[in-house]
Amino acid sequence: MGRFLRWSVIWVFAVATPALAQSDADSAAESFELSDAQALVTACTVPADNPLYQTAKGFCAGFMTGAMQLYSAAAASPNVKNFVCPGHVVSRAEMRDVFLEWAAAHPERLSEPAIDGLVRSAVAKFPCES
Repeated sequence: MGRFLRWSVIWVFAVATPALAQSDADSAAESFELSDAQALVTACTVPADNPLYQTAKGFCAGFMTGAMQLYSAAAASPNVKNFVCPGHVVSRAEMRDVFLEWAAAHPERLSEPAIDGLVRSAVAKFPCES
């Protein structure tokens, strides 16, 4: 019976640990709410030694990806005038850096919605010719 109990405990840990880890990751991800541009700055600048680093990094990259894909889809429409014209394919990392540079220069705008800050930073860095 002792051997059965020991293998049962090992089996429970082997099966339950990934589920617990996923649950912790889900809880951490839920804590990233973008109430404003400052929250996006925070998510995009979590230090590598922070336990939430991987979650924050993924959240930041996901936000950049979603916003960039939305803009690309809208810009492909003949009814939408382009307002961001980089002249090259912008990576998520480059967009993050553009946003963080803009945020540092415009702290008065960090209480605005995160998407507004991201768009403002893109327009400032990659303006279209008039």
